Amino acid sequence: MRAAQALEAVLSELPVPLDVQVVDLLERGSPLYRLLYRSGYLALARHTPRILDRLYGATDRLPPALSGLLSGADRLFFRTYLRELFSSLPDLVLCTHFLPLEILAPLRGLGSLSSPLWGLVTDLHPHGIWLWKGVDRYFTADGASASLVRKRLGGTPSSAYGIPVHPDFLKPPDRKGLLERLALPDRKTVLILSGGEGLGNLPSVLDSFSGFPGELSLIAIAGRNAGLLGECRRWAKNHENRWLFARTLGFVENMAEWMAVSDVVVTKPGGLTLFESLALGKPLVLLPARGGQEEVNRLWAVSAGAAVDCPDPSLAGALLRRLFSDPGRLSGMEESAREAGCPEAAGLISREIVESLFPGPVNERRIS
Repeated sequence: MRAAQALEAVLSELPVPLDVQVVDLLERGSPLYRLLYRSGYLALARHTPRILDRLYGATDRLPPALSGLLSGADRLFFRTYLRELFSSLPDLVLCTHFLPLEILAPLRGLGSLSSPLWGLVTDLHPHGIWLWKGVDRYFTADGASASLVRKRLGGTPSSAYGIPVHPDFLKPPDRKGLLERLALPDRKTVLILSGGEGLGNLPSVLDSFSGFPGELSLIAIAGRNAGLLGECRRWAKNHENRWLFARTLGFVENMAEWMAVSDVVVTKPGGLTLFESLALGKPLVLLPARGGQEEVNRLWAVSAGAAVDCPDPSLAGALLRRLFSDPGRLSGMEESAREAGCPEAAGLISREIVESLFPGPVNERRIS
């Protein structure tokens, strides 16, 4: 959703008559499907990430017959939305998640869907679940991913523009103004994230900063996980003192501001969070991956020089001590982050959209 909203924000500023509709497809499916889909994934990610890793590897190349069966089954759960889509076909459909590609690509391949269908891969590796014949073109995070898409899909056009981030992440930060607006003290600040669904062991990360030398601010964001937020708040109440300031939050809409005011971001390696941090030039301390795609993201960010591994959440504080005591290394990570971040991705993809929809006289177009 964040990638789709980033494109919507850029497209809305362009001087062309576009009707852009951002659709959370999972919200349009049957309640049972939605429950099983979300709860199944979250249960695996929270409790058995190794099983998720194995599933990730086993499903990278499914037999075509099985892929077709899964796609057909999914269409049954989303038939209400499909009727809505076909009743007023958009001029372009761009998918920032693999689920709509899984449902729509076979229809496009058979000629039932006349709208061009594009895929935007929001992970570093284009896993097989993203790759469908019938998709007209792809956008990927880097050149290696684009080459893989072309190889596995027989030359389907694929451009390596990066993962798009909202324009808010591209604004030059006004640290002093942000500190005042967010009611934060002016000191070293560490942002600790668990993803939108609140995955990961944030209390262990927070514990690792007990006795941290010098003044420090910790901002822990627990996402939609109310239980995790409660744990973080109890920790803050018990540990905050004159040297250690702690702010604990649930799901936030102004993530760009919290990132901009921070010196380092501690997070699991989700694709969007990585690229949002990199766009702001923020060094990353990466917690254990939750699922195969995050492991690929982790390896990429570390190899780019923008991140360091934190295989055990209880080691986060010690890692930050070493980073803050080595300003040269920290500034090098900042530079590497900016080089790897691809902040122009949303603009480049938006330009491709406009050039595709307006090859001649400019009339209003609709994109979903």
